[in-house]
Amino acid sequence: MVDCRLLDLGLISEDSRRLIADYVVRVKGVRPSDLGVSSSYIGKVRRGVVRVGEGLLCSALKFVTEEELNQLLKGWVPSKEATLADAVKVLATAKANAAFREQFLALFNTYLSEYAQSLGRAWHASESDIEAFIKAKRLKGLSDKTINDEVRYIRLALSELNWVLDPEGIVEYLAGLREDSEHVAKHTAYSLKSFLKAVLKPKDPALFNLLYNSFTTVKPKNHSKVKLPSLEQLKTMFNELPSIEAKAYFLILAETGLRPSEPFLISLSDVDFEHGLIHIGKVTETKRAFVAFLRPESVKWLQGVYLPYRAGFVERMIKPIQASGWFSDDVIAKYREKLIPFEQSRLRREIKETARQVLGREFELYELRKFYATWMISQGVPESIVNTLQGRAPPSEFRILIEHYWSPRHVELRQWYLRHAPRVCCI
Repeated sequence: MVDCRLLDLGLISEDSRRLIADYVVRVKGVRPSDLGVSSSYIGKVRRGVVRVGEGLLCSALKFVTEEELNQLLKGWVPSKEATLADAVKVLATAKANAAFREQFLALFNTYLSEYAQSLGRAWHASESDIEAFIKAKRLKGLSDKTINDEVRYIRLALSELNWVLDPEGIVEYLAGLREDSEHVAKHTAYSLKSFLKAVLKPKDPALFNLLYNSFTTVKPKNHSKVKLPSLEQLKTMFNELPSIEAKAYFLILAETGLRPSEPFLISLSDVDFEHGLIHIGKVTETKRAFVAFLRPESVKWLQGVYLPYRAGFVERMIKPIQASGWFSDDVIAKYREKLIPFEQSRLRREIKETARQVLGREFELYELRKFYATWMISQGVPESIVNTLQGRAPPSEFRILIEHYWSPRHVELRQWYLRHAPRVCCI
């Protein structure tokens, strides 16, 4: 229904106001008492004896859809909805003006408190936080070797998590590390806890407690394995996801077996749509992801549905960012190039909520990676091929796949993929 606060009511003529009130009562069957007036008053309104005030107009608009209002006003709806450029101005003013900032935060807490709570589940770490960590550890007398070891694990984790720490992201990241090395997972978890305690605890004790207690330093292997979802359940999840961007993220994870963080490392230039090839080319001390493939049906969906939607979103975001002057051209160019420029935590949340409805249980994104490996091996694909496609191959294989953008080895891998990979999209 229409929110009158998003309309410039002063631009709606008296004839249009009367038309809206008459439509709501006569066509939609709304009782005058539901509009806060009497039957005799509505009769006067319909005869043009009395004017339609903003109170009555707002009450009537609650029973009108945006499409109906568009028809009643013949396509001209006087919107006063704020733009992203307006939001940037508000933020800039709040940053510079203490009195305005206090009033703004009060309004934000009143009307958007539930969103503020969700934002309060994540910590956006920075390079200055690393420096603060090093300083704190030196004050405690730790050796440079110990500090450097911890910083190395912390940097690896932050780079994989896009420098954003939230409970779900940390748990999924550590699950991925355990797949490759329990030793690395153990030391990474210990270093992250040390980082949180030294830097975040003094700044935000509540957020510190949430993040610190969301994972353990040593977690024994779970021998009661969760039953992985079936292919049909994954198809249902894909179709029922609430947003196009969540579908794109889910599709890439389910049909490539990549780690949950890896799709956010991909730029548009990394995707060869002609060959259905994603050329990731990322290597760290704990992970090697080389290439991934997409089915022709999925490529068609991404090009026809997702990319046009993504392009519109990016342009809407970039205009106010450029106008603000806060970010360099290099930062903006990198953002424009991201294959998935959306907030990872929101997409993760949408997928988990949909999975809960479909599966009737809690769902971890890493299950998609396990499903992919299990499916491929059940189809007779050699384990060495699965390991290569999922980034578990030796450095020699990495060099072959990175140094040659399209080679016989790529062709071989693509043939295995097209013959046996799971189909989630567009069936």
